[in-house]
Amino acid sequence: MSRNRKKILEAQLTPQQRKAARLIVDNEWGVLTEGKKMTMQEIANQLSISRTTLYEWKRIEAFNEYVNYLTDQELSTMRGEVNVAIMKLIRGGSNGVPSVKAIDLFMRRFGLLTDRQVVEDNRETIEHRRKTDEEIAKEIADLDEMINSH
Repeated sequence: MSRNRKKILEAQLTPQQRKAARLIVDNEWGVLTEGKKMTMQEIANQLSISRTTLYEWKRIEAFNEYVNYLTDQELSTMRGEVNVAIMKLIRGGSNGVPSVKAIDLFMRRFGLLTDRQVVEDNRETIEHRRKTDEEIAKEIADLDEMINSH
C-alpha cells in the first residue's frame, strides 16, 4: 500500500481509532506484553472506550484496511529473517538434508520454476472412433426397442 493510501485511510479515522488499530496490531504481534495477548476489553480500557465501541470500529472498512496496512508493515520487517531461514533450509537445516519445499519456494519466488500444464489435442483419436450413420441408426433403434418393451 502506498504512503498516499495510508494518508487516505488515516484521514478517515480519528486519532483514537488509529491508536486502537496500532494497539490491535501490536497485541497480535505480542509487542505489548512480551508475547501474552491482551483481551479486547483490556485494549478498550487502555483507550478509555467501551469494548462495544472497539468492536464497532472493527466493522469499519477503513479501520480494517488500516489494521491490514500496519500488519503488512510489520511483516515486511521480517522479510530478511524469512530469507535467512529459507536459505538455512536449502543448505540442509539442522539435519543436513536440504528441504525440497524450501528449494521449490526459492525457485518459484525468482520465477525459475513454474507450474506447467500440458493440454493434449486428441481430436484425431476421436475422429477415428466416430461411428457411421448406420451404427448410430442401429443404436437408436436398439434404444427405441428398449423403451417400447417397458
